Amino acid sequence: MSGFLVDEENDIKIFHVTHVSVMKHSHVHPQYELFFCSEAIAQRSVINGVEYVFSHPCVIISTPYTIHSNSCMDPNAETFDRFVFSFAAKTIDALPPHIIPEKLKCKNSALFFKLTNQQAEHLKKLLINVNAKTIPEKELVLALFINRLLSFCPIEQAEQIGTSSFYIQYVLQYISENFYLPIDAMSIAHHFNISRSKLDRDFKYFTGDTVHSYIEMCRSNQAKFLLEYRPDLSIKEIARECGFNSETYFFPFFKKHVGITPVEYRRNNHNHQNKYN
Repeated sequence: MSGFLVDEENDIKIFHVTHVSVMKHSHVHPQYELFFCSEAIAQRSVINGVEYVFSHPCVIISTPYTIHSNSCMDPNAETFDRFVFSFAAKTIDALPPHIIPEKLKCKNSALFFKLTNQQAEHLKKLLINVNAKTIPEKELVLALFINRLLSFCPIEQAEQIGTSSFYIQYVLQYISENFYLPIDAMSIAHHFNISRSKLDRDFKYFTGDTVHSYIEMCRSNQAKFLLEYRPDLSIKEIARECGFNSETYFFPFFKKHVGITPVEYRRNNHNHQNKYN
């Protein structure tokens, strides 16, 4: 499993991808993801450990900390045309309530919208025109896309998949929000009132990773982010923000996971240091 932390900006990223891919591992992140495939092509989605196989255009909106993957399953496919929106929770909260129904904000699950070929083509043309910069504001793009989607497929018709009973999502969220504390698998198991062996077994089964590895990934990702975008913080302060009491432990940890020292990483990414100025 892969995952990452994001900054607190109202940032929306839109990707248009056409190469064929098969995701061997699921991924997780603390932001919404809107996946739109306009093709009637064999696909496989795994949402919180449950597999879905289908062959029609679709939109899948995953809420924060949903464990998910999307793959093309057609062995003869030469392209796999899809768009992916990524946006923070506070971005969707800032959009007008009549555009964003409350059901879209359900935690730890995903909404699945089945599209006809004509509906998918209409949505694709909308985004292609956006890519031509006819609508430069990404918030408007997101709002327009969702509004048009719901005009085709009312929210009541969307299938909710990967329900909140999937407790590993809460574990992932807990780690992502508390990685700077002295937490480990034992303390997390105690927090969730389960045995250490059950936590280790379930976490490995559903994410393909260990609790320890995920904690370390969160710490290293946060360290990279702070080194790159927070020049006002010293390396000692960054070490503390990432759960290290001393630079003595932080330096070898960072080099092990990133391949270079924190000082080298900051120097290599100095072009971003004016971001918060």
